Formats: sequence, C-alpha cells, structure tokens
Amino acid sequence: MVIFVDVRGFTKWSEANEVFINLDSFIGGYLKILHKHFPAERYSVKPLGDGALLLSQLPPNQTQREVTQLLARVLNTIAKVERDFQRHCAEFGKSIGHDAQLNLGWGIVRGKVLRTGDDWAGHNLNKCSRLCGEARPFGIVIDRDDFPQLPRDSGKFVRQVRRLRGIGDVAVWVTPEIASQFVPRERLRETPEVHIAGMCFAEDSERRLRLLLARRSADRQLFPGKIEGCGGQLRHSETFGEGVQRHFQFELGMDVEVLTDLHCFYEIREPDAPVIPGIRFLCRPVGDNKPDSTNHSQIWWASEDEFRNIPAQEFVGELKREIIDLLQQYRAR
Repeated sequence: MVIFVDVRGFTKWSEANEVFINLDSFIGGYLKILHKHFPAERYSVKPLGDGALLLSQLPPNQTQREVTQLLARVLNTIAKVERDFQRHCAEFGKSIGHDAQLNLGWGIVRGKVLRTGDDWAGHNLNKCSRLCGEARPFGIVIDRDDFPQLPRDSGKFVRQVRRLRGIGDVAVWVTPEIASQFVPRERLRETPEVHIAGMCFAEDSERRLRLLLARRSADRQLFPGKIEGCGGQLRHSETFGEGVQRHFQFELGMDVEVLTDLHCFYEIREPDAPVIPGIRFLCRPVGDNKPDSTNHSQIWWASEDEFRNIPAQEFVGELKREIIDLLQQYRAR
C-alpha cells in the first residue's frame, strides 16, 4: 500500500514572516498527526517537506472484498487526519496571528515497491506521487485498477482517466473538488471519450453579431496558438448542454445558454490515436461575467466581419467553416 500526502497552499503561505519563523512547529504538529493515525506498527512514514510518503505491507493474494475493506479503512483514517489537520491549522493560525487556510491532497495505490537501504523505489511510488499531484485544489485520487470497487460509505467519487507524464493513462477515482477543476484534454481522458463544444455569440438590436474567440496558449500540446471556442470531454451521465455549460464555467468563468437545436458534428483526429467524435453548439452569454482563462493567450469578442477575415488555418480544425454553417442555421430560424 502506497500513499502520498501533500499540503496544498503551503508554499505561498509559508513565505509570510510570521509563518516562516514558526515552520518547524507547524510541520512537527502535522507529522505528529500522521504518526498518530498511521502508526509505526502498520505504516512506514517518510517526511517529505510539507508532504509525506506512507507505506504499509499487505498480505498476499487479497480477495476483492478484502481490498475494498482496506480502502474503507484508509479513507476513514484520512477523514480523521483531515479533521485533526484542520484543527491544527486553526490553532496554529491563532497562535501566530496569521490564517492557515490549508488543505491536503492524497494519492493512493496498491502494488510492489523496492527497499533500497533506508529508502524505497519503484513504479508504484512514481505513480502514487503523480496521482497526489493531480489532487488539486485538494482531495483524494485513487488508482482504480488497484481499487476497482469503492466502499459503500465512501461518499461521492468520480470516475476519470488521467494522463500522467511518463506513465500514460491511469484510471482513477477522484473526489468532486478535483473532478470540478478544468483539466486540459492532454491530461484527461473520459471513457468513452466524447467531446462537446460551444461557440458563444451575442447579438445587438440590429442583429449584428459578435463572437467570443479564444486563442490557445503557445505551450499547449494540442493545437498551440490556434483559435477555438470552448469545450472538452463529456462526463458520464451528463447531457450535452450540461457539459458545454460546465466547460464554459470552469474554463472561461462564464455562464451560457446552450442552443441545443443549433449544432454540428465534428471529429478530432490525431496520428496513432483513436478518432474522437464531438458535437458543437451555438451559445449565448448569460449575465455579464467577463471571460477569463489561464489556458489561453487571448480572449476577445470579435465582430462578424473580423471573424470572417481571420484565415481558416488559424482556427482549430474546421472550426471556421462549422461556425459559418451554424450562423446560417441561426439566421434561417
């Protein structure tokens, strides 16, 4: 059993003078909590700055029921650690006069590791560390191949497939606060993978249109620097409209009305990769939320004339042609 835990928000918080001079006290209390709930007779605890590696030797040939029961115990222990950690943060913040609004991120796998002197090594350590890194802004990520069934009282977890650097696609369970975060398609896989997208437009009293265009950052692995609308993968048990609204909310920070009767189909084709089907909708903004995104270098409202003057090759795929077709459908209604 391999568990990684890390304090979220620690780096920036620890830069404050009041915090920095008292870090030993904070870390000491944090490690005391881990040792209390992950006792030495069952776990090896290795401190890693503001994180820790927790290892436990398991009996061989466990049944599926025993594996699920093990996960239930671990999740129950994590809940106790979380409660004590929040109490520790509150008490520490009061003692130094500086808020300690911190949380924990967890990664959990089950598999073999190698003992090398006083340390450990192996693929499972690397994978667990990467899963812990995916637990943002906080929460739990569990390797779903290692724990295919969740305990009945485990609460809400979401099935996902995360693409981990140097490892590949890993099926996982994630807590809702992790699932709700925007993750670029390069690092997230839904099963089966179906895409949805929206092109947002606004119309004035004279029926003049403006379109919301977003230019992908130059460091994006897929389609760097290309212009797109907004979209991504459809989740399990989610309607097309709900998926489009979710992506606009989490990627651009805005609410939209999805015109589900105005749509077209598209495909994402990449070398040596499966074809991914998608459906694109026209959308209208709701409210006056200003779009913003850390994954785009430019977001702007373009007049229809400006849009039509942009070369088609600057857009992702056949997006420009698809938008023109959708606008024709809209005007013909």
